[in-house]
Amino acid sequence: MIFTKRLTCSLAIVLSLAGGAQGTGSRIDGGWWVVVGVTQGRLFNDDGAALIHARIRKCGFQAFNDFSEKFTGFAGGLTVFVLGPYPSKKEAQIIKSSASRCVPDAYIKQGRYLGE
Repeated sequence: MIFTKRLTCSLAIVLSLAGGAQGTGSRIDGGWWVVVGVTQGRLFNDDGAALIHARIRKCGFQAFNDFSEKFTGFAGGLTVFVLGPYPSKKEAQIIKSSASRCVPDAYIKQGRYLGE
């Protein structure tokens, strides 16, 4: 019973935090990001992007992608696929742990999305 309550509580935390990954809408665009895919260069193959999106969707997340130059603190010349942002490193680490089931090389990075 205790294990079930912990699992339910942990799942609720992950699902509530995952809400930050849905689009860029009106949320704050700075904080901690979970990077779930990176491609070299600013141009990428649509099939490759679809594969990255499909991989992370298997874990219940929806990533968005853009050029790395639009994120402060990110290396340039890449296309990045991210979840977030999350207000704390701890929250991003929780999401990364869940996302790592589908994307084992996911990592977190702090920065601000500058948008269009």
